[in-house]
Amino acid sequence: MMVTVPVSPDRERAVRAMRRWFELCPPRLHGAFGAAVRAMPKADLDPPVSPPGTVHSWVSTAVFDDLYREPREWTETYSRGSWDELLSRLGEIPDAASFEARTRDEQGRLNQPSFLVSAVSDEGYIDLVSTIDDAVANDPGGERELLATLRDVADLAAPVAVAVAVRGSLTDTPLEEALSRSSADYRKQPGRVLRNYGWLTVLSDEMAERVGGADRLRVSGAFVEVEPLAAGGWWLLATRTWDEYGPEQANRLFELLAPVLPAGRPEVTQWRFPAVGEPAVPVTLPNVVAERDPRDITG
Repeated sequence: MMVTVPVSPDRERAVRAMRRWFELCPPRLHGAFGAAVRAMPKADLDPPVSPPGTVHSWVSTAVFDDLYREPREWTETYSRGSWDELLSRLGEIPDAASFEARTRDEQGRLNQPSFLVSAVSDEGYIDLVSTIDDAVANDPGGERELLATLRDVADLAAPVAVAVAVRGSLTDTPLEEALSRSSADYRKQPGRVLRNYGWLTVLSDEMAERVGGADRLRVSGAFVEVEPLAAGGWWLLATRTWDEYGPEQANRLFELLAPVLPAGRPEVTQWRFPAVGEPAVPVTLPNVVAERDPRDITG
């Protein structure tokens, strides 16, 4: 899942939200594997010999500086000490920061089980990303933890986008992936173009006014929750559970949110090349968006 928060007009608020994200996601969303990694001694997470089944975990930041050709990078094996150092380094809003773990597979690759919580800063916005353990995602209590985590951070940071996705891209929302457009295009128009809608949607105050205001959102029948966020913006939950959300709800949201959606017709089925030299095959994206162009409504 991902939430995009602005750095301006309150830089310290953005830092607090980023730290809160890193503090909340591992215990709430990374499941039994995450708990096991956080309890492991540092020596076990970076052993001199790494046979299949070995877990590697690390924390890192990177700061890109126009004065130097290479970024200032910091990486350490995970430990309580390195974790505290990571949280401290978030205060400078690095260009990238992460806490992750991967497991050595039979081919020697760092693979599954794994987890990731990260932050990427660009163009005055921070994308906060976290993987979700399958056992958490498939449990009603886990869904509540997921929403609680997003709400805690959203109330701090007045986000301009949120995305909860199945096998989602770490850089593009489901809507952007269906439009085949880079998320960078959307970050350049914060508060004007909605990067994503779905089971959970957030709108800036400006975008909420453009679709008819809070009263229209409440009476539309498209949401089971329409609530103001503490720092600004609106929290919109379409259905009580993830499984209830589908094409019918996506179309209702599309018609309501058309004035703030990006132009173009999303394509849920796309042609992809599985490998170099192999023919393209049709791939159906796993997340539901309406395959309609908002200009059909807005003109």
